[in-house]
Amino acid sequence: MLIIMDLDYTSKERRQRDHDDLQNEIAGRETGRARRFLPDDARTAEGARKRRERLTAETQLALMLQDPVYRERYEAVSAALSTATQTTDAVLARLEGQILASKIALDTIQEKAARLPDGTRVYRDAQGVVRREDGSAVDDTLVATIIWTGNEPSFESFMAARDHLAELETDRDEVTDYQNSVLGPAYDRITDEQDPPSLDELDEILKDIDAKMPDVLRQSQTAPNERSPAQTDPTQIALPDLKQSP
Repeated sequence: MLIIMDLDYTSKERRQRDHDDLQNEIAGRETGRARRFLPDDARTAEGARKRRERLTAETQLALMLQDPVYRERYEAVSAALSTATQTTDAVLARLEGQILASKIALDTIQEKAARLPDGTRVYRDAQGVVRREDGSAVDDTLVATIIWTGNEPSFESFMAARDHLAELETDRDEVTDYQNSVLGPAYDRITDEQDPPSLDELDEILKDIDAKMPDVLRQSQTAPNERSPAQTDPTQIALPDLKQSP
């Protein structure tokens, strides 16, 4: 009977010691005994803190997306961002092609232009005035030195080609700025799993995607049902998997 009591006492003592050791390991306190319970990265206070941060970062956005209101708003922003990104990529590719063609057309006009003795290109306008490319009129004395072939482009055709190229380059710059200052930051923001945007932030992002969109993009957007499968945006944002781990 006495032996049984001693064994029972020893078992209780061991359980208490195990409990104390676990609590000490969680708190990061040294006990002089080998650590037995927690994984390596959780055996110090710093390790435990980092592990908690990792778990929070991995689940914060998924937890917020379990709210139907938040998820609906998030999906609306994701869809708008995906559409705007796809349109931006397509328009930029088109503009680059048009800019190249416009530069070639302008180069051709300049190559055919008449020239002054010093090599300055000149053009005759609709009123018969000979002008330099900056629009300044050429003195009659210099005009008399020009040898005309009859195939020279007009000043109006030169201006039209130059202005068209400038408009295309302006459109490209606006689209590129929109891509870098609106779409890029929006994508980074809504894919931040550690610090997801609030509902108000989502509303602001959605507003900016539309309000700051350049006209050339707005005019080029197509309805979703008109897109072919080949036009699917590879950067489309995927929602986190909300399935619970077993």
